[in-house]
Amino acid sequence: MRTFIGEKKHVTSDKEKHVYYYYDKSREIEQISREVYKKRDEEIHHPRGYRGGPKYKNIKRFVYRGFEGKLPVGVLKKARRGWGFTSAWKAFAKYVDETIKVKEVVIVKTGLSVYNIQMSRLTLTADSMAAIQRTLANNKQKHALELANNITDLLHSFFPEQIAKSKRRYIPNSISSSLSSWGNQLTEFSDADKDAIRQLFEKLSLRGDLLNASLLAETKQVIDSRYLQETLTKFNKIMEADNDTPALEKKWQVFLRDNSWIFNSIFAQPVILHKEEAYVGGKNLDNRNGKVTDFLIKNSLSNNVAFLEIKTHKAELVDSKLYRGNDVYGCSRDLAGAVVQVLNQRDNFQKEFHSHTYKNKSSGILETFNSKCVVLAGQVADLDNGQLSSFELFRNNSKDVEILTFDELCNKVERIQQLVKGETGKRTTSKPPSKNITQAAKQKGRTAA
Repeated sequence: MRTFIGEKKHVTSDKEKHVYYYYDKSREIEQISREVYKKRDEEIHHPRGYRGGPKYKNIKRFVYRGFEGKLPVGVLKKARRGWGFTSAWKAFAKYVDETIKVKEVVIVKTGLSVYNIQMSRLTLTADSMAAIQRTLANNKQKHALELANNITDLLHSFFPEQIAKSKRRYIPNSISSSLSSWGNQLTEFSDADKDAIRQLFEKLSLRGDLLNASLLAETKQVIDSRYLQETLTKFNKIMEADNDTPALEKKWQVFLRDNSWIFNSIFAQPVILHKEEAYVGGKNLDNRNGKVTDFLIKNSLSNNVAFLEIKTHKAELVDSKLYRGNDVYGCSRDLAGAVVQVLNQRDNFQKEFHSHTYKNKSSGILETFNSKCVVLAGQVADLDNGQLSSFELFRNNSKDVEILTFDELCNKVERIQQLVKGETGKRTTSKPPSKNITQAAKQKGRTAA
């Protein structure tokens, strides 16, 4: 007589659900197999080992919701096979069961994938299961092909005349499966990875069927915006410094040198950085007292030079004490000195223009047509209303020297980023000076009063 092997409804089935047990007398198996609810689309599977008992060390049950009896990929569909994950999912099952010690696996048709550590419950959606299935299948295919290639190449080394070397080919979905594990940190890529990505992008950019002009423009927009954001992040990091020191001024010099495209915003014309800390003349007979400008800028079209003198964002723009009455502040010593300094540099350069240019052809052609002078210093945000008024009167009356503050420069870069993003018309993150008075500025006002 043939021994019954399979599922049977248990006599304890009630109004809520049907309970099924699995029987195999030859292996002495008699244990709960699954539970199917009557009034909601849900069933519970109890995974079973080959000889009965638990199939996994920690996983006790699988819960399926919303599948209407048609189970998703990656799981066994027949009671005789013991339920649970398929053999192709062995590595995934081992990780879930033994590494993170999940006790209950819940699979839903739609919703969210959630890992509840406290309840030892892993919830996956049908889409998540499909993605895992693709990754596992792709890895299996890659490993099989890699093994075949390695064996072929090994035999080729033994019998080069009889066996040809393997022909490597790309496995579809390899890139997508690899990038699915990327944590979005550039440090995860090796130098070889970065070179491969650059070479791939260069090749793909030449193929009109993959990257058309519109997609390339969108990609450039994303890259430009990201670059500008990183520049602003570095800019704001330096702005956090509180003490006005020579080291801080050097940091600004290095930042502007490394981001020389910003000079186009400062000078509002096509310019290039000609030289950092350039000698502009002024030495006397004993070879002393030479003049050096922080940055010598050259117009890329006319070759006309310009002079940029920088201080720091902590440099004072006006005196902290009133000069006359209750609304007149004098120009600070730092700002007045910077203005005279940059004018002196231009004066020395123009006096020795011939020796700078025609005697030194290696430095490139330079011209000086009423060359522009710019001082970059301080912050408008550090001024109260009275100080701001005096500062604006002073700089707008400065005929030969343009005075720009660091927060105004930051605002210029922010506006460029908005243009790149197509966000014209929106306000920048910078606040109006009158509403952005720092504690130092408030203290100045109290001291003056």
